[in-house]
Amino acid sequence: MQRAWLVSRVPVVLLVAVCVSLAAGETPEPRKKLVELGWDIPSTRYLRDNWQTMEQGAPFDGVIFMVRVQGANSEAFWDNKPWKKEWLEEALGDLKACRFSRFTDNFVRVNVTPGSLDWFSDADWAVLAEKTRLVAWLAREGGCKGICLDPESYGSRQFRYDPEKKRSFTEGSAMASKRGAQFAQALAGEFPKATVLSLWLNSILLRAGELDDPRAALEADAYGLLPAFIDGMLSAAPPEMTLVDGCENAYRFDGETAYLEAYNRMRSHTGPAMRLVAPENRARYRAQVQAGFGFYLDCYLNLEGNPWYIGAKSGSRLERLQQNLAAARNVTDQYVWVYGEQCCWWQLSRPSDWFKNAVKNTPGKGRLWEEAMPGIARAIRRAGDLTAAVRAELAERKAQGGLKNLVENPGFEEGDGPLPKGFSAWQADDSKGTFSADRATGHNSRASAKAVNVKNGCFIQKHNVKAGETYAVEADCLRKGAGTCSMRVRWQKANGQWTLEEKDKAVAFVPADGTWEHAFGVVTVPEGAEILVILLCVVNQSSNDDACWFDDVGLYGL
Repeated sequence: MQRAWLVSRVPVVLLVAVCVSLAAGETPEPRKKLVELGWDIPSTRYLRDNWQTMEQGAPFDGVIFMVRVQGANSEAFWDNKPWKKEWLEEALGDLKACRFSRFTDNFVRVNVTPGSLDWFSDADWAVLAEKTRLVAWLAREGGCKGICLDPESYGSRQFRYDPEKKRSFTEGSAMASKRGAQFAQALAGEFPKATVLSLWLNSILLRAGELDDPRAALEADAYGLLPAFIDGMLSAAPPEMTLVDGCENAYRFDGETAYLEAYNRMRSHTGPAMRLVAPENRARYRAQVQAGFGFYLDCYLNLEGNPWYIGAKSGSRLERLQQNLAAARNVTDQYVWVYGEQCCWWQLSRPSDWFKNAVKNTPGKGRLWEEAMPGIARAIRRAGDLTAAVRAELAERKAQGGLKNLVENPGFEEGDGPLPKGFSAWQADDSKGTFSADRATGHNSRASAKAVNVKNGCFIQKHNVKAGETYAVEADCLRKGAGTCSMRVRWQKANGQWTLEEKDKAVAFVPADGTWEHAFGVVTVPEGAEILVILLCVVNQSSNDDACWFDDVGLYGL
Protein backbone atom coordinates (compact mmCIF):
# COMPACT_ATOMS: atom_id res chain seq x y z
CA MET A 1 0.00 0.00 0.00
CA GLN A 2 1.39 3.41 -0.94
CA ARG A 3 1.83 5.96 1.83
CA ALA A 4 -0.54 8.94 1.72
CA TRP A 5 0.78 11.74 -0.47
CA LEU A 6 0.67 15.16 1.18
CA VAL A 7 -0.23 17.88 -1.29
CA SER A 8 0.99 20.55 1.11
CA ARG A 9 4.56 19.29 0.77
CA VAL A 10 4.74 19.93 -2.99
CA PRO A 11 6.78 23.02 -3.94
CA VAL A 12 4.25 24.94 -6.06
CA VAL A 13 6.88 26.62 -8.24
CA LEU A 14 8.38 23.25 -9.18
CA LEU A 15 5.07 21.73 -10.23
CA VAL A 16 4.18 24.84 -12.22
CA ALA A 17 7.49 24.51 -14.07
CA VAL A 18 6.88 20.77 -14.64
CA CYS A 19 3.51 21.23 -16.29
CA VAL A 20 4.25 24.40 -18.25
CA SER A 21 7.49 23.00 -19.70
CA LEU A 22 5.60 20.02 -21.08
CA ALA A 23 2.92 22.23 -22.55
CA ALA A 24 5.59 24.05 -24.55
CA GLY A 25 6.64 20.76 -26.18
CA GLU A 26 10.08 19.21 -26.62
CA THR A 27 12.10 18.79 -29.78
CA PRO A 28 12.62 15.08 -30.53
CA GLU A 29 16.23 13.98 -30.76
CA PRO A 30 17.63 12.68 -34.03
CA ARG A 31 17.70 8.93 -34.41
CA LYS A 32 21.05 7.43 -33.45
CA LYS A 33 22.45 4.28 -35.09
CA LEU A 34 24.50 1.30 -33.88
CA VAL A 35 26.42 -0.36 -36.71
CA GLU A 36 28.23 -3.71 -36.39
CA LEU A 37 31.84 -4.42 -37.38
CA GLY A 38 33.95 -7.37 -36.33
CA TRP A 39 36.34 -10.12 -37.28
CA ASP A 40 33.26 -11.96 -38.48
CA ILE A 41 32.72 -9.31 -41.17
CA PRO A 42 30.30 -10.70 -43.76
CA SER A 43 30.79 -10.71 -47.50
CA THR A 44 28.08 -9.65 -49.92
CA ARG A 45 27.45 -13.33 -50.64
CA TYR A 46 26.90 -13.98 -46.95
CA LEU A 47 24.46 -11.07 -46.80
CA ARG A 48 22.53 -12.49 -49.73
CA ASP A 49 22.20 -15.90 -48.10
CA ASN A 50 21.53 -14.78 -44.51
CA TRP A 51 20.13 -11.24 -44.42
CA GLN A 52 16.82 -12.29 -42.85
CA THR A 53 18.46 -14.28 -40.05
CA MET A 54 20.94 -11.47 -39.45
CA GLU A 55 18.21 -8.86 -39.05
CA GLN A 56 16.16 -11.09 -36.75
CA GLY A 57 19.01 -11.96 -34.42
CA ALA A 58 21.34 -8.98 -34.27
CA PRO A 59 20.56 -5.79 -32.29
CA PHE A 60 21.92 -3.31 -34.83
CA ASP A 61 20.77 -0.67 -37.29
CA GLY A 62 23.22 -1.77 -39.94
CA VAL A 63 26.29 -3.80 -40.75
CA ILE A 64 29.70 -3.06 -42.22
CA PHE A 65 30.54 -5.64 -44.87
CA MET A 66 33.33 -6.43 -47.31
CA VAL A 67 33.38 -6.93 -51.04
CA ARG A 68 35.33 -10.03 -51.94
CA VAL A 69 34.72 -11.20 -55.49
CA GLN A 70 37.04 -12.37 -58.22
CA GLY A 71 39.55 -9.61 -58.85
CA ALA A 72 38.34 -7.23 -56.11
CA ASN A 73 38.75 -7.13 -52.34
CA SER A 74 37.65 -3.98 -50.53
CA GLU A 75 39.82 -4.89 -47.53
CA ALA A 76 42.92 -4.71 -49.73
CA PHE A 77 41.83 -1.64 -51.62
CA TRP A 78 44.60 0.96 -51.33
CA ASP A 79 46.97 0.08 -54.15
CA ASN A 80 47.49 0.76 -57.84
CA LYS A 81 45.92 -2.45 -59.12
CA PRO A 82 42.87 -1.49 -61.19
CA TRP A 83 39.41 -3.03 -60.89
CA LYS A 84 36.87 -3.70 -63.58
CA LYS A 85 33.24 -2.76 -63.16
CA GLU A 86 32.04 -6.18 -64.28
CA TRP A 87 33.88 -7.72 -61.31
CA LEU A 88 31.44 -5.96 -58.99
CA GLU A 89 28.26 -7.08 -60.75
CA GLU A 90 28.16 -10.21 -58.61
CA ALA A 91 28.42 -8.16 -55.41
CA LEU A 92 25.71 -5.78 -56.64
CA GLY A 93 23.42 -8.72 -57.36
CA ASP A 94 24.02 -9.96 -53.80
CA LEU A 95 23.08 -6.59 -52.31
CA LYS A 96 19.99 -6.19 -54.47
CA ALA A 97 18.79 -9.63 -53.38
CA CYS A 98 18.65 -8.41 -49.77
CA ARG A 99 15.42 -6.80 -48.56
CA PHE A 100 16.65 -5.13 -45.41
CA SER A 101 14.11 -3.40 -43.18
CA ARG A 102 15.91 -3.08 -39.82
CA PHE A 103 19.42 -2.76 -41.26
CA THR A 104 18.87 0.72 -42.69
CA ASP A 105 22.50 1.89 -42.50
CA ASN A 106 24.92 -0.51 -44.20
CA PHE A 107 28.46 0.38 -45.27
CA VAL A 108 31.07 -1.09 -47.60
CA ARG A 109 34.35 -1.40 -45.71
CA VAL A 110 37.27 0.16 -47.57
CA ASN A 111 40.71 -0.37 -46.00
CA VAL A 112 43.77 1.81 -46.51
CA THR A 113 45.62 -1.45 -47.15
CA PRO A 114 48.21 -2.31 -48.41
CA GLY A 115 48.77 1.46 -48.38
CA SER A 116 51.44 1.37 -51.03
CA LEU A 117 50.52 4.43 -53.12
CA ASP A 118 53.12 7.06 -53.91
CA TRP A 119 51.69 10.45 -52.93
CA PHE A 120 53.45 12.04 -55.92
CA SER A 121 52.34 9.48 -58.51
CA ASP A 122 49.41 10.75 -60.55
CA ALA A 123 49.11 7.32 -62.15
CA ASP A 124 48.76 5.56 -58.77
CA TRP A 125 46.06 7.92 -57.58
CA ALA A 126 44.18 7.82 -60.86
CA VAL A 127 43.77 4.07 -60.33
CA LEU A 128 42.59 4.57 -56.76
CA ALA A 129 40.15 7.28 -57.83
CA GLU A 130 38.60 4.93 -60.39
CA LYS A 131 38.32 2.13 -57.80
CA THR A 132 36.73 4.63 -55.40
CA ARG A 133 34.22 5.59 -58.06
CA LEU A 134 33.36 1.92 -58.57
CA VAL A 135 32.86 1.19 -54.86
CA ALA A 136 30.73 4.34 -54.55
CA TRP A 137 28.62 3.13 -57.47
CA LEU A 138 28.23 -0.26 -55.79
CA ALA A 139 27.23 1.34 -52.47
CA ARG A 140 24.67 3.63 -54.10
CA GLU A 141 23.12 1.00 -56.35
CA GLY A 142 23.19 -1.55 -53.53
CA GLY A 143 21.14 0.66 -51.22
CA CYS A 144 23.95 1.34 -48.76
CA LYS A 145 24.42 4.43 -46.65
CA GLY A 146 27.98 4.87 -47.85
CA ILE A 147 31.46 3.53 -47.22
CA CYS A 148 33.30 2.68 -44.02
CA LEU A 149 36.86 3.97 -44.35
CA ASP A 150 39.38 2.14 -42.18
CA PRO A 151 42.56 4.27 -42.27
CA GLU A 152 44.60 1.95 -40.04
CA SER A 153 47.99 0.95 -41.44
CA TYR A 154 47.69 -2.82 -41.62
CA GLY A 155 50.28 -2.73 -44.40
CA SER A 156 52.53 0.19 -45.27
CA ARG A 157 52.09 3.42 -43.33
CA GLN A 158 50.36 5.43 -46.03
CA PHE A 159 49.86 8.52 -43.86
CA ARG A 160 53.36 8.69 -42.34
CA TYR A 161 55.60 11.49 -43.62
CA ASP A 162 58.77 9.92 -45.00
CA PRO A 163 61.73 12.35 -45.13
CA GLU A 164 63.69 9.79 -47.14
CA LYS A 165 61.50 10.68 -50.12
CA LYS A 166 63.48 13.95 -50.27
CA ARG A 167 60.31 16.00 -50.01
CA SER A 168 59.53 18.47 -47.25
CA PHE A 169 56.63 17.94 -44.86
CA THR A 170 54.96 20.97 -46.42
CA GLU A 171 55.23 19.37 -49.86
CA GLY A 172 53.95 16.05 -48.54
CA SER A 173 51.00 17.70 -46.83
CA ALA A 174 50.09 19.64 -49.96
CA MET A 175 50.10 16.44 -52.00
CA ALA A 176 48.08 14.57 -49.33
CA SER A 177 45.50 17.35 -49.52
CA LYS A 178 45.37 17.03 -53.29
CA ARG A 179 44.82 13.28 -53.03
CA GLY A 180 42.10 13.72 -50.39
CA ALA A 181 40.25 16.00 -52.78
CA GLN A 182 40.71 13.44 -55.56
CA PHE A 183 39.26 10.71 -53.31
CA ALA A 184 36.22 12.81 -52.34
CA GLN A 185 35.60 13.86 -55.95
CA ALA A 186 35.58 10.23 -57.06
CA LEU A 187 33.08 9.36 -54.33
CA ALA A 188 30.87 12.33 -55.10
CA GLY A 189 30.88 11.57 -58.81
CA GLU A 190 28.80 8.44 -58.15
CA PHE A 191 27.35 9.01 -54.69
CA PRO A 192 27.20 12.69 -53.67
CA LYS A 193 24.97 11.92 -50.67
CA ALA A 194 27.29 9.25 -49.33
CA THR A 195 28.17 9.01 -45.66
CA VAL A 196 31.85 8.26 -45.09
CA LEU A 197 32.00 6.48 -41.74
CA SER A 198 35.71 6.61 -40.98
CA LEU A 199 36.97 4.62 -38.01
CA TRP A 200 38.81 7.79 -37.16
CA LEU A 201 39.64 11.17 -38.62
CA ASN A 202 41.40 13.87 -36.62
CA SER A 203 40.45 12.17 -33.34
CA ILE A 204 43.56 10.00 -33.75
CA LEU A 205 45.71 13.15 -33.49
CA LEU A 206 44.02 15.21 -30.79
CA ARG A 207 47.24 15.50 -28.78
CA ALA A 208 48.95 17.11 -31.73
CA GLY A 209 46.02 19.50 -32.08
CA GLU A 210 46.51 20.64 -28.49
CA LEU A 211 50.02 21.92 -29.23
CA ASP A 212 50.70 25.54 -30.13
CA ASP A 213 52.35 24.24 -33.29
CA PRO A 214 51.19 20.70 -34.25
CA ARG A 215 53.66 20.40 -37.11
CA ALA A 216 56.52 18.74 -35.17
CA ALA A 217 54.16 16.12 -33.72
CA LEU A 218 52.60 15.44 -37.12
CA GLU A 219 55.97 15.03 -38.83
CA ALA A 220 56.82 12.19 -36.42
CA ASP A 221 53.39 10.53 -36.24
CA ALA A 222 52.31 7.47 -38.22
CA TYR A 223 49.22 9.42 -39.30
CA GLY A 224 50.83 12.83 -39.67
CA LEU A 225 49.58 13.37 -43.24
CA LEU A 226 46.01 12.36 -42.41
CA PRO A 227 44.82 15.89 -41.45
CA ALA A 228 45.97 17.16 -44.83
CA PHE A 229 44.15 14.32 -46.58
CA ILE A 230 40.99 15.18 -44.60
CA ASP A 231 41.42 18.83 -45.55
CA GLY A 232 41.43 17.80 -49.18
CA MET A 233 38.28 15.74 -48.71
CA LEU A 234 36.55 18.69 -47.08
CA SER A 235 37.54 21.03 -49.88
CA ALA A 236 36.00 18.75 -52.53
CA ALA A 237 33.08 17.03 -50.75
CA PRO A 238 29.66 18.31 -51.90
CA PRO A 239 27.48 19.82 -49.16
CA GLU A 240 25.25 16.75 -49.01
CA MET A 241 28.17 14.41 -48.22
CA THR A 242 28.74 13.57 -44.53
CA LEU A 243 32.05 12.57 -42.95
CA VAL A 244 32.00 10.78 -39.59
CA ASP A 245 34.98 10.75 -37.23
CA GLY A 246 34.44 7.34 -35.65
CA CYS A 247 36.93 7.94 -32.79
CA GLU A 248 38.36 4.46 -32.33
CA ASN A 249 40.14 5.85 -29.26
CA ALA A 250 36.78 5.51 -27.45
CA TYR A 251 37.30 1.75 -27.00
CA ARG A 252 38.24 2.13 -23.31
CA PHE A 253 35.91 4.98 -22.42
CA ASP A 254 34.10 4.26 -19.16
CA GLY A 255 31.26 6.62 -18.28
CA GLU A 256 29.42 9.39 -20.08
CA THR A 257 31.94 12.05 -19.08
CA ALA A 258 34.64 10.42 -21.21
CA TYR A 259 32.38 10.53 -24.28
CA LEU A 260 31.37 14.12 -23.61
CA GLU A 261 34.99 15.23 -23.25
CA ALA A 262 35.99 13.49 -26.49
CA TYR A 263 32.98 14.95 -28.29
CA ASN A 264 33.97 18.43 -27.19
CA ARG A 265 37.53 17.93 -28.41
CA MET A 266 36.26 16.73 -31.80
CA ARG A 267 33.51 19.30 -32.30
CA SER A 268 34.49 22.45 -30.44
CA HIS A 269 35.10 25.41 -32.75
CA THR A 270 38.39 26.01 -30.94
CA GLY A 271 39.21 22.40 -30.01
CA PRO A 272 42.19 20.28 -31.03
CA ALA A 273 40.44 18.52 -33.94
CA MET A 274 39.41 21.85 -35.44
CA ARG A 275 42.92 23.26 -35.02
CA LEU A 276 44.18 20.53 -37.38
CA VAL A 277 41.79 21.78 -40.09
CA ALA A 278 42.89 24.53 -42.47
CA PRO A 279 41.04 27.79 -41.67
CA GLU A 280 39.40 27.87 -45.09
CA ASN A 281 37.82 24.45 -44.43
CA ARG A 282 36.59 24.96 -40.86
CA ALA A 283 33.09 26.04 -41.85
CA ARG A 284 32.80 22.86 -43.94
CA TYR A 285 34.10 20.81 -41.02
CA ARG A 286 31.45 22.25 -38.71
CA ALA A 287 28.72 21.60 -41.27
CA GLN A 288 29.70 18.19 -42.63
CA VAL A 289 31.76 16.29 -40.04
CA GLN A 290 30.00 14.32 -37.33
CA ALA A 291 31.48 12.95 -34.12
CA GLY A 292 30.96 9.22 -33.66
CA PHE A 293 32.47 6.54 -31.44
CA GLY A 294 33.90 3.05 -31.66
CA PHE A 295 32.71 0.61 -28.98
CA TYR A 296 34.83 -2.46 -28.21
CA LEU A 297 32.79 -5.41 -26.91
CA ASP A 298 35.87 -7.42 -25.93
CA CYS A 299 36.54 -4.98 -23.06
CA TYR A 300 33.55 -6.53 -21.28
CA LEU A 301 34.63 -10.12 -21.91
CA ASN A 302 38.39 -9.99 -21.31
CA LEU A 303 39.69 -11.12 -17.93
CA GLU A 304 40.91 -8.62 -15.36
CA GLY A 305 44.55 -7.76 -16.00
CA ASN A 306 44.02 -7.48 -19.73
CA PRO A 307 44.77 -3.89 -20.86
CA TRP A 308 41.44 -3.97 -22.71
CA TYR A 309 39.28 -4.64 -19.66
CA ILE A 310 36.29 -2.79 -18.21
CA GLY A 311 34.72 -4.23 -15.07
CA ALA A 312 31.42 -3.71 -13.30
CA LYS A 313 30.81 -0.68 -11.09
CA SER A 314 27.43 -1.70 -9.74
CA GLY A 315 25.65 -4.76 -11.01
CA SER A 316 27.21 -6.88 -13.74
CA ARG A 317 29.71 -6.21 -16.51
CA LEU A 318 26.84 -6.63 -18.96
CA GLU A 319 25.00 -3.79 -17.22
CA ARG A 320 28.17 -1.71 -17.46
CA LEU A 321 28.33 -2.48 -21.18
CA GLN A 322 24.75 -1.27 -21.58
CA GLN A 323 25.41 1.90 -19.59
CA ASN A 324 28.53 2.80 -21.55
CA LEU A 325 27.01 1.97 -24.92
CA ALA A 326 23.96 4.06 -24.02
CA ALA A 327 26.32 6.91 -23.10
CA ALA A 328 28.10 6.60 -26.46
CA ARG A 329 24.77 6.53 -28.25
CA ASN A 330 23.47 9.56 -26.34
CA VAL A 331 26.56 11.67 -27.03
CA THR A 332 27.29 10.74 -30.65
CA ASP A 333 25.94 12.88 -33.46
CA GLN A 334 24.58 9.78 -35.19
CA TYR A 335 26.80 6.68 -35.36
CA VAL A 336 28.41 4.24 -32.95
CA TRP A 337 30.21 1.35 -34.58
CA VAL A 338 30.21 -1.71 -32.33
CA TYR A 339 33.34 -3.81 -32.77
CA GLY A 340 34.22 -7.33 -31.61
CA GLU A 341 37.07 -9.74 -32.20
CA GLN A 342 36.83 -12.81 -29.96
CA CYS A 343 33.25 -13.79 -30.73
CA CYS A 344 30.86 -13.41 -33.63
CA TRP A 345 27.27 -12.51 -34.42
CA TRP A 346 26.81 -14.56 -37.56
CA GLN A 347 26.43 -18.32 -37.02
CA LEU A 348 27.67 -19.47 -40.40
CA SER A 349 30.85 -17.42 -40.28
CA ARG A 350 32.19 -19.38 -37.34
CA PRO A 351 33.75 -22.16 -39.45
CA SER A 352 35.82 -19.58 -41.34
CA ASP A 353 39.44 -20.76 -41.41
CA TRP A 354 40.64 -17.17 -40.97
CA PHE A 355 38.47 -16.59 -37.92
CA LYS A 356 39.37 -19.92 -36.30
CA ASN A 357 43.05 -19.17 -36.79
CA ALA A 358 42.63 -15.68 -35.31
CA VAL A 359 41.19 -17.02 -32.05
CA LYS A 360 42.97 -20.39 -31.84
CA ASN A 361 45.11 -19.30 -28.86
CA THR A 362 42.16 -17.95 -26.84
CA PRO A 363 40.34 -20.94 -25.30
CA GLY A 364 36.56 -20.66 -25.31
CA LYS A 365 36.62 -17.84 -27.85
CA GLY A 366 35.08 -17.96 -31.30
CA ARG A 367 31.60 -18.49 -29.85
CA LEU A 368 28.55 -16.47 -30.66
CA TRP A 369 28.40 -13.32 -28.55
CA GLU A 370 25.13 -14.45 -26.99
CA GLU A 371 26.80 -17.68 -25.87
CA ALA A 372 29.76 -15.86 -24.39
CA MET A 373 27.68 -13.12 -22.73
CA PRO A 374 24.03 -14.22 -22.34
CA GLY A 375 21.77 -11.20 -22.61
CA ILE A 376 24.17 -9.09 -24.69
CA ALA A 377 21.70 -8.67 -27.56
CA ARG A 378 19.06 -7.32 -25.18
CA ALA A 379 21.60 -4.98 -23.57
CA ILE A 380 22.62 -3.59 -26.96
CA ARG A 381 19.00 -3.17 -28.04
CA ARG A 382 18.29 -1.24 -24.85
CA ALA A 383 21.36 0.92 -25.33
CA GLY A 384 20.46 1.62 -28.94
CA ASP A 385 16.74 2.41 -28.61
CA LEU A 386 15.65 1.88 -25.03
CA THR A 387 11.98 2.69 -25.57
CA ALA A 388 11.54 0.35 -28.53
CA ALA A 389 13.49 -2.44 -26.84
CA VAL A 390 11.46 -2.21 -23.64
CA ARG A 391 8.16 -2.10 -25.53
CA ALA A 392 9.12 -5.38 -27.21
CA GLU A 393 10.23 -6.95 -23.91
CA LEU A 394 6.99 -5.97 -22.15
CA ALA A 395 4.89 -7.31 -25.01
CA GLU A 396 6.72 -10.64 -24.73
CA ARG A 397 6.30 -10.77 -20.94
CA LYS A 398 2.61 -9.90 -21.26
CA ALA A 399 2.10 -12.67 -23.78
CA GLN A 400 3.78 -15.09 -21.36
CA GLY A 401 1.64 -13.88 -18.45
CA GLY A 402 4.59 -12.55 -16.46
CA LEU A 403 3.96 -8.80 -16.57
CA LYS A 404 3.14 -7.21 -13.18
CA ASN A 405 1.81 -3.65 -12.96
CA LEU A 406 3.08 -1.90 -9.83
CA VAL A 407 0.56 0.95 -10.00
CA GLU A 408 -2.18 0.85 -7.38
CA ASN A 409 -5.62 1.03 -9.02
CA PRO A 410 -4.22 1.50 -12.56
CA GLY A 411 -7.66 1.51 -14.20
CA PHE A 412 -9.23 3.84 -11.58
CA GLU A 413 -12.09 1.41 -10.84
CA GLU A 414 -11.48 1.35 -7.06
CA GLY A 415 -12.39 3.91 -4.39
CA ASP A 416 -15.51 5.49 -2.92
CA GLY A 417 -14.25 9.05 -2.51
CA PRO A 418 -14.08 11.89 -4.98
CA LEU A 419 -10.57 10.81 -6.06
CA PRO A 420 -9.61 7.36 -7.34
CA LYS A 421 -8.05 5.12 -4.70
CA GLY A 422 -4.25 5.38 -4.56
CA PHE A 423 -4.10 8.80 -6.23
CA SER A 424 -3.94 12.33 -4.88
CA ALA A 425 -4.17 15.61 -6.76
CA TRP A 426 -2.52 19.03 -6.77
CA GLN A 427 -3.20 22.32 -8.56
CA ALA A 428 -1.68 25.78 -8.46
CA ASP A 429 -3.22 28.49 -6.26
CA ASP A 430 -4.69 30.30 -9.27
CA SER A 431 -6.18 27.09 -10.68
CA LYS A 432 -9.77 26.42 -9.59
CA GLY A 433 -10.52 23.16 -11.42
CA THR A 434 -11.78 19.82 -10.17
CA PHE A 435 -10.16 16.38 -9.97
CA SER A 436 -12.40 13.35 -9.66
CA ALA A 437 -12.99 9.68 -10.38
CA ASP A 438 -15.19 9.23 -13.45
CA ARG A 439 -17.00 5.90 -13.24
CA ALA A 440 -18.77 6.22 -16.58
CA THR A 441 -15.87 6.93 -18.98
CA GLY A 442 -12.75 4.86 -19.59
CA HIS A 443 -10.43 3.40 -22.18
CA ASN A 444 -10.41 -0.30 -21.41
CA SER A 445 -13.03 -0.11 -18.68
CA ARG A 446 -15.80 2.27 -17.57
CA ALA A 447 -13.60 4.23 -15.17
CA SER A 448 -10.90 6.89 -15.33
CA ALA A 449 -9.45 9.93 -13.55
CA LYS A 450 -10.95 13.22 -14.75
CA ALA A 451 -9.67 16.80 -14.62
CA VAL A 452 -11.95 19.76 -15.53
CA ASN A 453 -11.10 23.47 -15.87
CA VAL A 454 -7.60 22.96 -14.46
CA LYS A 455 -5.20 25.77 -15.25
CA ASN A 456 -2.22 23.87 -13.86
CA GLY A 457 -2.35 20.64 -11.86
CA CYS A 458 -1.91 16.88 -11.78
CA PHE A 459 -2.93 13.49 -10.40
CA ILE A 460 -0.14 11.89 -8.36
CA GLN A 461 1.03 8.45 -7.19
CA LYS A 462 4.39 7.53 -5.69
CA HIS A 463 6.41 4.32 -5.30
CA ASN A 464 9.38 3.29 -3.18
CA VAL A 465 12.35 2.43 -5.39
CA LYS A 466 16.10 1.86 -5.24
CA ALA A 467 18.86 3.59 -7.20
CA GLY A 468 19.80 1.76 -10.36
CA GLU A 469 16.42 0.12 -10.89
CA THR A 470 14.80 0.63 -14.28
CA TYR A 471 11.08 0.97 -14.91
CA ALA A 472 8.72 1.43 -17.83
CA VAL A 473 5.85 3.89 -17.32
CA GLU A 474 2.74 4.39 -19.42
CA ALA A 475 -0.73 5.93 -19.38
CA ASP A 476 -3.66 6.73 -21.68
CA CYS A 477 -5.36 10.10 -22.05
CA LEU A 478 -8.50 11.53 -23.65
CA ARG A 479 -8.91 15.30 -24.16
CA LYS A 480 -11.95 17.50 -24.78
CA GLY A 481 -11.80 21.22 -25.47
CA ALA A 482 -8.75 23.28 -24.48
CA GLY A 483 -5.85 22.05 -22.41
CA THR A 484 -2.65 20.05 -22.71
CA CYS A 485 -1.98 16.76 -20.95
CA SER A 486 1.33 15.05 -20.19
CA MET A 487 3.00 12.54 -17.91
CA ARG A 488 6.13 13.12 -15.89
CA VAL A 489 8.26 11.06 -13.52
CA ARG A 490 9.98 12.91 -10.68
CA TRP A 491 12.09 11.89 -7.67
CA GLN A 492 11.93 12.27 -3.91
CA LYS A 493 14.02 11.30 -0.95
CA ALA A 494 12.55 8.97 1.66
CA ASN A 495 11.29 11.94 3.68
CA GLY A 496 9.29 13.25 0.72
CA GLN A 497 11.73 16.01 -0.21
CA TRP A 498 11.97 16.65 -3.96
CA THR A 499 15.41 15.93 -5.42
CA LEU A 500 17.33 15.63 -8.69
CA GLU A 501 15.06 17.88 -10.74
CA GLU A 502 17.48 17.60 -13.67
CA LYS A 503 16.65 13.87 -13.77
CA ASP A 504 12.91 14.44 -14.27
CA LYS A 505 11.49 12.40 -17.16
CA ALA A 506 8.88 13.99 -19.42
CA VAL A 507 6.69 11.60 -21.45
CA ALA A 508 4.40 13.00 -24.13
CA PHE A 509 0.99 11.65 -25.09
CA VAL A 510 0.72 10.74 -28.77
CA PRO A 511 -2.25 9.52 -30.85
CA ALA A 512 -2.77 5.81 -30.36
CA ASP A 513 -6.29 4.37 -30.30
CA GLY A 514 -9.03 6.46 -31.88
CA THR A 515 -9.54 9.52 -29.71
CA TRP A 516 -7.33 8.22 -26.89
CA GLU A 517 -3.62 9.04 -26.72
CA HIS A 518 -0.82 7.01 -25.17
CA ALA A 519 2.38 7.92 -23.29
CA PHE A 520 5.25 5.45 -22.80
CA GLY A 521 8.72 5.97 -21.35
CA VAL A 522 11.59 4.30 -19.52
CA VAL A 523 13.36 5.66 -16.43
CA THR A 524 16.31 4.54 -14.32
CA VAL A 525 16.31 5.55 -10.66
CA PRO A 526 19.23 7.95 -10.10
CA GLU A 527 21.57 7.82 -7.12
CA GLY A 528 20.03 9.73 -4.22
CA ALA A 529 16.40 9.02 -5.17
CA GLU A 530 14.22 6.73 -3.04
CA ILE A 531 10.71 7.53 -4.27
CA LEU A 532 9.46 7.55 -7.86
CA VAL A 533 6.55 9.98 -8.34
CA ILE A 534 4.17 9.65 -11.31
CA LEU A 535 2.50 12.94 -12.28
CA LEU A 536 -0.43 12.98 -14.73
CA CYS A 537 -0.39 16.67 -15.64
CA VAL A 538 -2.89 19.02 -17.23
CA VAL A 539 -2.47 22.72 -18.05
CA ASN A 540 -4.32 25.53 -19.81
CA GLN A 541 -7.90 24.41 -19.36
CA SER A 542 -10.05 27.55 -19.11
CA SER A 543 -13.71 26.52 -18.65
CA ASN A 544 -15.94 23.72 -17.47
CA ASP A 545 -16.16 22.58 -21.09
CA ASP A 546 -12.48 21.67 -20.98
CA ALA A 547 -11.79 18.19 -19.63
CA CYS A 548 -9.29 15.34 -19.83
CA TRP A 549 -9.39 11.74 -18.67
CA PHE A 550 -6.44 9.53 -17.66
CA ASP A 551 -6.61 5.74 -17.68
CA ASP A 552 -4.54 2.53 -17.69
CA VAL A 553 -1.49 3.84 -15.84
CA GLY A 554 1.37 1.35 -15.78
CA LEU A 555 4.66 0.98 -13.91
CA TYR A 556 6.73 -2.12 -14.68
CA GLY A 557 10.06 -3.19 -13.25
CA LEU A 558 12.65 -4.29 -15.81
